[in-house]
Amino acid sequence: MTDIIDANKECGFEGQFVLFDTNIWIYIYGNDPRGDEAAIYSEFYDSLLKAGNTVIVNEQIISEFFNRFCKMEFDALFGRNMGGQFKRLRKTSDELKEKIEAVKDICLEILEDCVYQQSNLEEECLMKNLTNAAKGELDLTDAALVSECIAGEYVLVSHDADFAMSGIKFATANGRVLRGAV
Repeated sequence: MTDIIDANKECGFEGQFVLFDTNIWIYIYGNDPRGDEAAIYSEFYDSLLKAGNTVIVNEQIISEFFNRFCKMEFDALFGRNMGGQFKRLRKTSDELKEKIEAVKDICLEILEDCVYQQSNLEEECLMKNLTNAAKGELDLTDAALVSECIAGEYVLVSHDADFAMSGIKFATANGRVLRGAV
């Protein structure tokens, strides 16, 4: 059974390893004006640290963050209809290169502020995750995160409702999850 923790409140646990999903880092660094999530998750991050927890990050999170954030910057500069030009423009546009360099700096900041924990999933686990992803239970990236959290006994912080039935410790400010509507 999933242990769902309300990220709208002060952190109520200590001495845990905590893994932030990519969407949380995007809320914190992405300047998303749509809601209060950036402030909520930033405050929860601060309360986690004050409670003596350790925030960890792995290559999967950094890779996904970098790729998604670069695409967001590209869309902001050129519009979504130019997506087919991304590979060419990331090499030729000085403005985009500058934005990508800034994204790299954010990734380095995350790496500096967190403890890097390399993924240690075995091939057998990948096979199981592929099977579960093919069944539609979780996408492959999310299945890998769940496996990482189970193997390392990590708390996952995410806004993604898909984790509500994952069987892990899961902190979220997602109202639908907290109301049990998923």
